[in-house]
Formats: sequence, C-alpha cells, structure tokens
Amino acid sequence: MPYEYNRTDNFTKEFLENDTLRFIDLVRIELPSGTLFYTNYEADAQITSEDGSTIETYLTGAGYLGHSNITLTSQVDTEALEISFDATLIDSTATNIAGLLANGTPHGAPVQIRKGYVDSTGVAWHFIAYKGIIDTYSFKFSADGADATIFCGGEFSNFDKVSLYGFTNTTSQSKVYPLDTGFKYAERNHSNIRWEE
Repeated sequence: MPYEYNRTDNFTKEFLENDTLRFIDLVRIELPSGTLFYTNYEADAQITSEDGSTIETYLTGAGYLGHSNITLTSQVDTEALEISFDATLIDSTATNIAGLLANGTPHGAPVQIRKGYVDSTGVAWHFIAYKGIIDTYSFKFSADGADATIFCGGEFSNFDKVSLYGFTNTTSQSKVYPLDTGFKYAERNHSNIRWEE
C-alpha cells in the first residue's frame, strides 16, 4: 500500500510540530537475477510489500548514493531519472549493483523509488515517488574511486532508441507488464479492423 499510516487527525498536528522530520529513499530494482533493495537510511529499513504478502528489507551501506530530482505530478512514470551508486564496493555479494549491471542484462528492468517517513518506530509510512525502467547505465572510474549510474525513464523516455526494453513480443512486454497477454492475438490476421478518427 502506498500510504500505510492510520492515525487520528492529531497526526497532522504532531507531524508538523515534530522537530525530527526525516524522509528516506527506498529504492527497488527488479533485475532478471533478482530484486535489489537499497536505502539511504543509517539502518536497514523494512516495509510491507504492496500485496501485503512479504516484508521487504531495504539495505543500508550497499552503495546507494542518491538520485536526480523527481518532479511529483499525477504521472509518476514519465520522466528520466539518474540513480547513483558507489561502485568501489565491488565484491561477490548478491546485492552488489556494479557486478550485477556489468554481468547481466538490466535493460528494461523495473525501478521504483519510494519516499518514506521515519519516526522512532522505523518507517511509519511511505509513498511511491517514481516508477520507471532501466534504459542504460554507466561506470566512471578515477583515482578516488568508482561510480555507477543507472539511467531510467518510462517506456517512451528514449523514443529514438532502437530497442528500449526488448522486442515487440510477449516476452519483452511481460518485463514491464507481467499480466498483459495482448500479444497472443498479434499472430492472427484481422482484415475487418476499421481505423477511424
């Protein structure tokens, strides 16, 4: 659930009067090799999944540095976004983003960023601030270290690119829309379709 706080109207007053307002990032990246969870909080953060079936643990200290500005509108998945990681943490762990990007096929992988409000009990509530897919990524190496940047957007964020997330078929479509089965009808010829304005 995007909004999980369930208190009385006094919450608004308490929330605004609180001197320790703290918002954190909760980044979810669904790569083919597995789903990764990152946070910029000083401890691991746990929230309930959208369907309520599991507890998702967002890891701290796993290299997540931040993201570019998100403009909040009624459309959460249309703008381009950059997500930065510290790539000097190259090791063999399953949460290492640099290794997974370099050794996998992340193009078209779904990305979600939530903003969470933290109080004394942990993540009190959260909301989805961004949804998109991975378009491409880059590594930058220097004497001081290494950075990895993931470039994300919506399905049409890089319209001129030949293939943003795959091909026009059921397999590629299911990467972004897992329940869409519309392509099973694409093999049939339909001559009676009327195209009108």
